[in-house]
Amino acid sequence: MFTKDLGNGFYIKEIEREELWSIQDAHYDRIFANRASAKPTWVVSEDHQKKIQERNNEQKRWQLRLGLFHKDEAVGIGWHTGYAVDPETYYMQNSVVIEAYQKQGLYSEMLTVLLERLQQEGFQVVTSTHHPNNAGILIPKLKQGFIITSTQFHERFRFLVEMKYFFNENRRKAYAQAIGLDL
Repeated sequence: MFTKDLGNGFYIKEIEREELWSIQDAHYDRIFANRASAKPTWVVSEDHQKKIQERNNEQKRWQLRLGLFHKDEAVGIGWHTGYAVDPETYYMQNSVVIEAYQKQGLYSEMLTVLLERLQQEGFQVVTSTHHPNNAGILIPKLKQGFIITSTQFHERFRFLVEMKYFFNENRRKAYAQAIGLDL
């Protein structure tokens, strides 16, 4: 499996679903304590839940799970998880560096490693959505070359900003021009 040494005892490695869950379980409630998301007030029937789960079969879509580790920590200090939306588009579902390790450039390094890995896999576009006040994620992505492509309102997660990264510079410029940006 893929591993990348970041120096100073930090490293990123590809991990299995169970290890991702272990890292998330250790940090998730604390990391997302300030997020206001509406609890679903609707019920999805068991039959529909089964059909949704069948369509969401992990065996049928390409996924990537990365853990961020430091030599002194028993459990990971961050993670990334995402999946192929279609054969050329990758969706960055969730990325975190825990508080004690933030503001050290680790998210930027993880993002660089992730983009290198996705480019090796042949993806052409990377997408993500974020709360617009999440500067710790938005700024590194903008510096890396992501562009803000839209906003949306999600019934549970509220107002979100969509970002895209294009590996092909000509495609990026064509997209930017199509939405009225002059890059």
